[in-house]
Amino acid sequence: MDEINTRNVTETLDNATQYMTNLQELFTSLSAAENQIRGSATHTVKKIEDQFNAIRADLLTLLDERQQCLTAQVRQVEETSLEPLKQCRGLIQTSIDNAETLVKEGNRILQGSNKELNESLLSFNEKATEIVSLPEVPSLADVTCISVAFTNSWVNTVRTHLHNYGSILPQGPVQIVETVEHAGAVTVAWEENGDDIPEVPEYRLQCCQGLGKAGCLVFRDVYQGCTSQYTVRAVKPNSPYTFRVAMRAEGDKIWSMWSAFYVAMTTLGHYEWESCKRPHYAVGNHNRVMAKLSSQTQCIFSKNCSYACGELLIFKVLGQGKPHMSDGLGLVVQPREATEDEEMTINSLMGKGAFCISSSGNVDCLR
Repeated sequence: MDEINTRNVTETLDNATQYMTNLQELFTSLSAAENQIRGSATHTVKKIEDQFNAIRADLLTLLDERQQCLTAQVRQVEETSLEPLKQCRGLIQTSIDNAETLVKEGNRILQGSNKELNESLLSFNEKATEIVSLPEVPSLADVTCISVAFTNSWVNTVRTHLHNYGSILPQGPVQIVETVEHAGAVTVAWEENGDDIPEVPEYRLQCCQGLGKAGCLVFRDVYQGCTSQYTVRAVKPNSPYTFRVAMRAEGDKIWSMWSAFYVAMTTLGHYEWESCKRPHYAVGNHNRVMAKLSSQTQCIFSKNCSYACGELLIFKVLGQGKPHMSDGLGLVVQPREATEDEEMTINSLMGKGAFCISSSGNVDCLR
């Protein structure tokens, strides 16, 4: 086989190999999409079950409480209505007892002698005058007849509300679309998805460290505001973080459903000062804080060249001693190597590939 054909075959093999690699990556992306659908479906079904179980328990509790309340009202009305009847029953029983006594006494008079007749008749006649009238008993029309009335209008209203309770949304109204890694930080950007967008939207960004299935992660709030991106700082390098975002109209209390999970990480470590080998500086807090210990003019550099053009770099001054004309901050393309005994002065920041701002505001920049 000649050289041209060999080269063509080799290129074709390389292209085919790359094509297969790309297809495998597509398979991986497809599997991730399938897992997201299945995982979110399982999580949503569990959420629906929990929600309706909670509603069912609340409804049963409310129904039990209402049943007990109505039953107590029935017993109270029953007791109140029976009280005058109990008094009437007592009066009738007393009258019956008096009538029985009078009948017995009349029988004794009839069987007695004439000697005792006059005295007994006088007492008998006096008692006879007491049983002329009968006690009054209320008619059934005047007596309480307890019943209960139920209206089904609220049941129909509840039925209608329950019939329309809940809705299934294939996606949240806002989705994370991009992440950008920085030194010890990740910028997360999101966009609205759909037409029902508030005029002044407010966003809520959460994150958690690690990977996991829906419902198995513990999220924390990292941002709440009206901008559509946020830089999450204090991120551990080479460690995956899971992000999600929700939205609501400004002033509302209820947030929308969460976006799909978005996993991102940074491979860039935090900005750190070099491990201090010179007696004029001290570093701490994982080399993130530096303090100058003397008035000696000397430089200290970051541990690595980790700044990229276009990024925001903030220096926070926690305290200030006596100022000196040589104090300043700067950026260099590559710091000049120095031995432990060599003094790295401010002149190290005044040269080609360096940018320096002194404490007095002077700017030195050489290309």
